[in-house]
Amino acid sequence: MRLAWATASEKNSARFEVERSSDGVRFSKVAEVAAAGSSGTSYAYALLDAGLPARVPTLYYRLRQVDLDNSFNYSPVRIVALKTATGLALFPNPATDGATLTGAEPGAQVQVYDALGRMVATATADTAGTATLVLPQWLAKGVYVVRTGAAVLRLSVE
Repeated sequence: MRLAWATASEKNSARFEVERSSDGVRFSKVAEVAAAGSSGTSYAYALLDAGLPARVPTLYYRLRQVDLDNSFNYSPVRIVALKTATGLALFPNPATDGATLTGAEPGAQVQVYDALGRMVATATADTAGTATLVLPQWLAKGVYVVRTGAAVLRLSVE
């Protein structure tokens, strides 16, 4: 799993500790990434989490940003839905303006529905079974249903 994040600026930042959980409650450190320190410019960070637990449908990630004086802050928790029994994967999840569905049948229609059952977005899977879902700018934050064929996934929009 490739993880990525960015900072707009940093002040006395020592490191980022990447924490993972399979239940969203108990987190453990999986990696540590050195921070830029003090900077008025943005920095992009990335990490490959290759040690994913088996048979876990959802993972939760957060960053523990540690300063040089060992004080720290946590980022918001991010939820990652892994491949389901149907072979489908939806990411990023939560999303802001779009998401990608993989593992669909080539040419399959993919629809996004709100809680009232109204279709809010649609896409067609390409020859590789990937559909790019572009979410409307007016879409409210919340949980949506992504459907392709008989398979259904949940998508959180922030």
